Amino acid sequence: MMFFWAVLNIALSVFGILLLIMTVIRFGSQYKPDMLNNVIMSLANFIGQIFSFLSFQTEKKPFPFQMWPDALSTEEKGK
Repeated sequence: MMFFWAVLNIALSVFGILLLIMTVIRFGSQYKPDMLNNVIMSLANFIGQIFSFLSFQTEKKPFPFQMWPDALSTEEKGK
């Protein structure tokens, strides 16, 4: 649990930095960085998995004990 708490703090920091980079790119130009958007979405899904594990909503351990989450959430896959 302590390991995933530490990973969560690192992942949130990386998420915040990537979000700032995305914001600067979007405000600075008309370019839409799809690859960066996919990385941010998959990192957000990973953070959600860690929150679910740490709050005892699931017993499935997140990455590296299972595959890295896709950029698409489970709701979007069904559409």
